[in-house]
Amino acid sequence: MHGYQFILFMKIQIIVFGKTAESFFVQSQEHYIKRIVPFAKIEWKELKEEKIITGKTTEQIKQKEADRFFEIFSDKTYLIACDPQGKQFSSENFSEHLAQQLHYFPSITFVIGGALGLSDTILSRAHLRLSLSACTFPHDLFRTMLLEQIYRSLMIAGNREYHK
Repeated sequence: MHGYQFILFMKIQIIVFGKTAESFFVQSQEHYIKRIVPFAKIEWKELKEEKIITGKTTEQIKQKEADRFFEIFSDKTYLIACDPQGKQFSSENFSEHLAQQLHYFPSITFVIGGALGLSDTILSRAHLRLSLSACTFPHDLFRTMLLEQIYRSLMIAGNREYHK
């Protein structure tokens, strides 16, 4: 089956810690979700971000978030952890990579950590650690960038004009 035909049946889940703060980022995220919907089923879940408090280590805070994540996580999905030290792809290679995974997994789940990042527990369970850039971005902007790259991947797979 051609990659695009297969990718049309994609189910995408995006799990993020914390709420998007600025309305213009919410609007940009909704914009890309609407663009993705005709091509894939997409689910956006916001989990409570753990408060950074004195007396708790960074790992303890990240582990509490991980516990919340694993309460809803399904092992039957291809897990992509968004991580600044992760692998970087060109848009074309990212599209191809997603299409290939759908031969083995019924869905793809992306997880974006809170202010402190993701716990080692999540990172070690991820099939892929993904970085969109060597640069650092605010979480809200990164969420929009990830959605845009998912949409671009779908357009590449379908040989659509958007990517050009």
